[in-house]
Amino acid sequence: MTDEEKFRFDLTGFLVRPAILERAEVDAIVDQIERIHHNPESLPPEHRAVPGGPASVLIDHPKVLEVLHQIIGPDVRLENSFSVWRRKGQEHGGLHGGGPQQGDPIFGYCVNNGRIHAGMVRVVFELTDISKNDGATHFIAGSHKSNLPMHPDHMSLEAGKRSPFLMTYACPAESAIFFTENLCHAGPVWQRETPRVAVLNAYAHLATHWHRLRIPPEVLSALPREKQAYFREPWVADFRTSPATINTIERFVNNDEPPVNTDTQP
Repeated sequence: MTDEEKFRFDLTGFLVRPAILERAEVDAIVDQIERIHHNPESLPPEHRAVPGGPASVLIDHPKVLEVLHQIIGPDVRLENSFSVWRRKGQEHGGLHGGGPQQGDPIFGYCVNNGRIHAGMVRVVFELTDISKNDGATHFIAGSHKSNLPMHPDHMSLEAGKRSPFLMTYACPAESAIFFTENLCHAGPVWQRETPRVAVLNAYAHLATHWHRLRIPPEVLSALPREKQAYFREPWVADFRTSPATINTIERFVNNDEPPVNTDTQP
């Protein structure tokens, strides 16, 4: 990350990295997501949910990892992944998050000795061009560091009632948006005739676990071993061995243990 990117992320709680994907990658993922939402039987079972199939390129994209390694740390898990195909008039949800959760090990945010420490970080991969009037993800800037609960006067998405601190972004289709989950955010009503197509991945430190994964086992088992490693069990060290076993990606890749989610329990 550049110093400017660190400053923007710390100040507002989110960061846009424009055009980090290749056009061919975007086209393949858009086709996959359209089928997932409208004709899943046209896909092989291992491609019927993200981050399987063409969307697997997003799991460990180098332009994503270099941000995550600086704001979460080198030990990162992929907590959750889902796709969006939002038509005009549809919304994802109102404003939520923000407030005094800096001490929370999952959602907390702080800066210590010049280094950012974020809990869960959501990465939005925008697969359609986005303008600021379209209805993509909105944020209450700076709310990730607020020491007081969110005030109701700042929690509306209605025209004329919006907070002066409500922000969004514009970017080309190949972009990634990073935000800390402690930032107050929303998925407003989509305004364009062209659907909004996106993948949202939630990353967290290897030692924590918030979401119970719902990714189908056939999707996880079809991923390359080095990508399955981002779904490994949430622990750092096993002191039953001497020296202690460290739960690194390299250790996982060189063993035959399954990723954490291998059952179909609800």
